[in-house]
Amino acid sequence: MSSLAAWLGVFLGFLTVDAQIKVMNPQWLVRKFRDTHGKIFGSTSTFGAPFYGDRVLGRLAWGESIGNQSHCTDADYQIPTPPATGRSDFDQKRLINIIMVRRGSCSFTTKVKVAAGKGAHAVIIVDRENSDLTAKDMANIIVADDGYGGSIHIPSILVSKEDGNKLIRAVKANVASPVVVELAWDLPMDSVVTLDLWMSSASHESNIFLKEFASKRRTLNQVMTFKPHYAVFSVDSSDSSVYSGICSDDTGEFCAEDPDGAGDVTGKDVLEENVRQLCIHENTQVVRTSLDEISNAQHAVVFAAKYWDYMEKYLDSCPLDGTSPENKFGQTCSMKVMRQVGIDPDPIITCASTTMEKKLKQERRNQAWSPRALRINGWRYSGMLNADLVTRAVCSGFVHQPSECETLIKPRDVFKPFVLHPSEGVSFGTMLLSLVLTILFGFSVMLLYKRYLKKEMRTTLREEVMLEVQAQMGQYSKLSSGGV
Repeated sequence: MSSLAAWLGVFLGFLTVDAQIKVMNPQWLVRKFRDTHGKIFGSTSTFGAPFYGDRVLGRLAWGESIGNQSHCTDADYQIPTPPATGRSDFDQKRLINIIMVRRGSCSFTTKVKVAAGKGAHAVIIVDRENSDLTAKDMANIIVADDGYGGSIHIPSILVSKEDGNKLIRAVKANVASPVVVELAWDLPMDSVVTLDLWMSSASHESNIFLKEFASKRRTLNQVMTFKPHYAVFSVDSSDSSVYSGICSDDTGEFCAEDPDGAGDVTGKDVLEENVRQLCIHENTQVVRTSLDEISNAQHAVVFAAKYWDYMEKYLDSCPLDGTSPENKFGQTCSMKVMRQVGIDPDPIITCASTTMEKKLKQERRNQAWSPRALRINGWRYSGMLNADLVTRAVCSGFVHQPSECETLIKPRDVFKPFVLHPSEGVSFGTMLLSLVLTILFGFSVMLLYKRYLKKEMRTTLREEVMLEVQAQMGQYSKLSSGGV
C-alpha cells in the first residue's frame, strides 16, 4: 500500500490493528509463507480479549466436523489429545491451545464459545471453502459481535481459506510434533499515544467504560491524548422518523439514537448533551507537555481533568429515568453536576449554544465504523471495550513504554480467560472467613439471647412469686379480720 493510501485508510478508519500469526514450527510450513516471512494476517473479532502487548506461543489444534455442522456445536467435533513427547524444540515450552474452526452455518461468537468450552485459549476461524476473499481482504472484514459476545474472554482471528487450509493440512500431517505459531497484535507506535473514542452521551456501555478508564487516563495524563467523538447522523427530511424526536429539528440534518424508546429523553436531548460534553472537554483541557519537549518535535499532550470528573458522575446523577429535571438526563441536571465538580456552567452553556451547529457538523463528518468505536494511533481497536484491555493496547502503542504503564499493567496469565473485574470476585479464603465470622456472630447472638431469656424468666418468675405471695397475704388478711 502506498503512503498516500495508508494515510487515507487511517483518515477513513479502515486500517485495523494487525492480528499477526507467525508460524514457528515446523520449518517446512514456515517456508510455505516465505513471501510474508512466516506471517499470516487476519481480522480480530470485536469481542473477546486479544493479547495486547504480549507475544504468545500456541499449539494449533483441529477437529474434523462430524455432523457437517461447521464447528457450531460441542458434539460436532473432537480435539485430539496432543502427543506427550516429540522431536520439536517446542516440546518443553508451555503452549496455549489454539483451536481452528471453519466459518459458516452459525455466528462467530457461537464458534468461539464452543471452542472455549473445549479448552481453547485462542481461536482461529478459517474462512469458508467457497469464499473468494484473499488474505489482503481480511483487514476489511469486521468479525462482529452478534450480541452474545459479552461472555467471551479469549481472542479470535479470522484468516483466509488459503492461509487457513495450509495450517489445517500441517496439523493433520504433523501428528507427532506440534504446529506452533506466535500470536501478536502490533499497533503503530509513537512517542505519544492518541486515543479516539466514539460514543453517545446517553450510552450506558460508554459510561461504564469511561468511569473505569478515568483513573487510568489520569495516570497517563502526560503521555496520552484523548479525543472524544459522538455519534451523529442525518436522515432525509421526508423520513417520518424526523418527527419522532431523534433529530434536532424537522430538517433531519442532525440526529442521534433515541436512548429510551418511548421514554421522555429524545435524540435531540442526546445531541445537546453531546455538544455540552464536547464544550467541557474543549474548555477545561490544559497542555501537559513542556515547551522544551514541544521544541524537540514531541507531540503536545492535553488533559481535561474536569471532563473526566464530570463524565464519572453525569449518568449516575442524571439517569434517563430520573423523576425531575434536577436528577434527570438534560441541561438542568448537567449544570448541577458541573457545579459539583467545579466547572462554571455559564461558559459551557454559551459554548454549546454558539457552536452547536459547527460541532454537530464536525461529528457527523468524522464518523467511525460503529457508533461505539475506538482508535489507537489512528488504527481500529478490536476486542471488548474494557478499561484494562484498552490500557494494555494503549501501552503497546508507545515507541518507548513510559513508567506510567508499569504502574497500570499487571502480567496477564494467557492460560486463563481475561477477567473483566477481578476485584469483584470473592476468593475461597474470603468466602470461608465470611462464613466463619457469620457463624461466630450467630453463636454470639444466640448466647446473648439465651442470657436474655434466663433473665426474663427469672424476672417473670419473681413477679409471679410476688403476685402469689401478695395474693396469699391478701387472703390471710381477710381471714384475720373476719375472726373465728
